[in-house]
Amino acid sequence: MMNGYNDNIHQQQIDKLAQLFPEVVTEGKIDWQKLQATLGEAVDLGERYGLSWKGKSDVFATIQEKTVQTLHSDQANSVDWETTGNMFIEGNNLVALKILHKAYYSKVKMIYIDPPYNTGNDFIYKDDFKQTRRSYEAEAGITDDEGNVVRDDGLRTNTGGHKHSNWLNMMYPRLFLARNLLRQDGVIFVSIDDNEVHNLRLMMNEIFGEENFVGEYIWHKKVTGGYDNENINTQHEYIIVYARHYSGNLLVGEEKETKYTLEDEDGRKFKWDSLWNVGGLTYSKSLDYPITAPDGTDIWPIGERGVAFWLWSRNKVEENRNKLKFEQKPDGSWRVYKRVYASDSVVSGSILDKTIVKGNTYSSREIKDMFDDTKLFDYAKPTPLIKYLVARGSSNDDIVLDFFSGSGTTAHAVTELNAEDGGNRRWICVQLPELTDEKSEAYKAGYRTIADIARERIRRAGAKIRTDQADKLASRNVPLDLGFRAYRVDDSNFKQWNKLVSDPEEIRQQALANLDPLEEGTTDDDLLTELLLKCGISPLAKIEQHDNFCFIPSEKLVICLAHSMTEELFATILAVKPSSIILLDRAFGNDINLKVNLLLQAERQGVEAEVV
Repeated sequence: MMNGYNDNIHQQQIDKLAQLFPEVVTEGKIDWQKLQATLGEAVDLGERYGLSWKGKSDVFATIQEKTVQTLHSDQANSVDWETTGNMFIEGNNLVALKILHKAYYSKVKMIYIDPPYNTGNDFIYKDDFKQTRRSYEAEAGITDDEGNVVRDDGLRTNTGGHKHSNWLNMMYPRLFLARNLLRQDGVIFVSIDDNEVHNLRLMMNEIFGEENFVGEYIWHKKVTGGYDNENINTQHEYIIVYARHYSGNLLVGEEKETKYTLEDEDGRKFKWDSLWNVGGLTYSKSLDYPITAPDGTDIWPIGERGVAFWLWSRNKVEENRNKLKFEQKPDGSWRVYKRVYASDSVVSGSILDKTIVKGNTYSSREIKDMFDDTKLFDYAKPTPLIKYLVARGSSNDDIVLDFFSGSGTTAHAVTELNAEDGGNRRWICVQLPELTDEKSEAYKAGYRTIADIARERIRRAGAKIRTDQADKLASRNVPLDLGFRAYRVDDSNFKQWNKLVSDPEEIRQQALANLDPLEEGTTDDDLLTELLLKCGISPLAKIEQHDNFCFIPSEKLVICLAHSMTEELFATILAVKPSSIILLDRAFGNDINLKVNLLLQAERQGVEAEVV
């Protein structure tokens, strides 16, 4: 069940190929000659169109590199820990994507990211999974050799001959992993400017497939003058949109307030429209049937029989009859109307100007207002822009991911949209603990990292929504989730074997130290989180707490963190009818017989038991 690592992405790729072409896999390796023979003329080893850069071959090694790092809970910085379905992760987003890979594979409906634009002074992420977090921070200059934070915030100029290569090396593995997290009907929005828009399109064509390109928004970010270009004042940026699997109408249409004046029970705007169709669609006999009117008479589709028909099936009409409107005309005939929601109707345009979303001036003012007229963050995207995209790319109960979350605009936008349309979208945000400048207003206000600013912004946004929309929130069927669980990326709770040690005495000492595999100071919350993630389960999954163990009903999994195991406790565990059990090795002490006996009991009952 577990080997200490997060998802093995390299093996997943081989397994996918083996499913399609089992004859080309021998002893777990790809036989290239067999694959070439199988594909025949489809294999092209010559020159071809594509994107290439220095270091591209190393990108795939970065993707395949396994990590043992995990998420550690940070309840002190959380809001509504026990009830929330949202997650804020502080740490390197590439590591975070690898950690989330198994638990969230193909579960995210929408991703929005606002990555570094590669203007020459962007943060370049260091991706080395062979290092511990502390050694990485020391090498990067974030901390000194003793672990004390120093004033180098990791920013370095990305210029010279490898400017584009460095950016592509940083972006490619993150987008590759992000695609795996998207559902089959999922979409990703990526903000970018002129520096890398050309490379981004080519890179995403390669990762997502050119056939899955949905479109490109042009965002009118400002109307005033500027000095970013001595020849042309750049007033726009781009938002590139790709699908995991393009299948036609992926994005929700644009809302037109003037036409959709009614509101349903959840506050969603709609209008009434005819349930019948006359022309325009191919006639279907199965849709030509009578609907029973309130007075018991039959209502047939308007028009000549064989031409007109209903837009809904008979079953759908019966299941949604309470959402239909029946209207009787003066002549006694009946008409049937269905709800058409504003967000489902009109395809949105590609140009997002100030009449649709706000610009940079709005976002600067927005954050200053939230933080008592203090300027804490530069270049944040305005909430109305992200809210517009979230409304297009997701609906109720969907998961929205942002792994370059900056000041937390996406979390703010999702929560605000949920408050407006009655949705229950959940968000996951990831932000590097990038240090604030000592001269900045943010630093002087006590915010040492961008992650600190984001968490506080999300807290304040939730409090504001709770106050401003109190009456509307009180009428919701499901309480609005204004909280989040805070986590941080850190080393595993399990001791790691140092493969570089060769001295016999050092090996012996390491073996003795690893008799108890858990790191000193490991908490039950952190251990439970790591075990869940490495089993492919979200740490936000519903958990039933028992006296000495917890049960995850959706997976029929028991995780027992008790430090002492007994026959009686194990019998209680088996009584909940689990499919699998995870126990701590330390719980058995030196009683090998007890361990063997309990594992045999589980095996006889068809339960998979693992000791870690």
